[in-house]
Amino acid sequence: MTDVFSDAESPLLPESLQQSVSLVSKKWHPAIIRCLATSDGLGYSDLEDRLDGVSAKVLTDALSELQEHDIIDRTEVSQQPLRVEYTLTERGDELEGVIQSLADWGETHLDSNDEKRVVLIADDDTRVITMHETWLEDEYTVRTARDGKETLDQLDTDVDVVVLDRRMPGLTGDEVLDWIRSQRYDTRVVMATAEDPEVEILEMGFDEYLTKPVLKDELQSAVANLIERAEYDEQVRELLALRSKLALLEAEVPGDELAADDAYTRYQKRLETLEHDIENPSKAAETALEQLRANNTQ
Repeated sequence: MTDVFSDAESPLLPESLQQSVSLVSKKWHPAIIRCLATSDGLGYSDLEDRLDGVSAKVLTDALSELQEHDIIDRTEVSQQPLRVEYTLTERGDELEGVIQSLADWGETHLDSNDEKRVVLIADDDTRVITMHETWLEDEYTVRTARDGKETLDQLDTDVDVVVLDRRMPGLTGDEVLDWIRSQRYDTRVVMATAEDPEVEILEMGFDEYLTKPVLKDELQSAVANLIERAEYDEQVRELLALRSKLALLEAEVPGDELAADDAYTRYQKRLETLEHDIENPSKAAETALEQLRANNTQ
């Protein structure tokens, strides 16, 4: 079988372009760069204050990646108390100019306020596709696909939500989901299936799980919630997806089976950590900052 997951370089899409697009398409990277472009240097807490809605983990990860690409510099101003400042490098200044050009182009040529959000329905049952499309077409631009390969063909960065049948001919819904996440598309996924959920779903990168036959209100509510969820930061989205998966398992799988499962216990603890960090952002920021400092001194 042809490897549809390969990232083979082509003259039209060289690796340098793929890497550049991946870097600037991440929600907080351009925001951090633009913040630093308007200052002589900002500390961690300064950035956190200016970037409304960013979580400590997401900010820490973003700063680390920008440092790895030599886009920002980190300078330790003092040790007691620890204070660091971030500034743009020469390479970062160049990238800020590119980001500003993109912003100017978008303001001139794109008017997203009048465009409907895009939902892709992927299912091998034509009757299911027709029914789901009818339920959603008044509110969204709906695309359809009848197998895994066609789903990949219909996917691009314009797709906001995919309603994905887990069992399709050729590439399965699980494989399509893996591909979406490998491409880092900022796309929410509703997994729809007639199969009863098992603990393995905790490891999967979907956002909501609906059991067939799916009711009209269930589908409309799930899609609307995920459209709204796209505005949240990564940590909040992870919490909501994990909370949904755990609630589903607790409703469908006997409690003694869950209690004996290591993965279920591990993800319960992960949920508790996420809830604590979101409710206590200042403490989470301190922990993230300490981790960032430790990583930079290794």
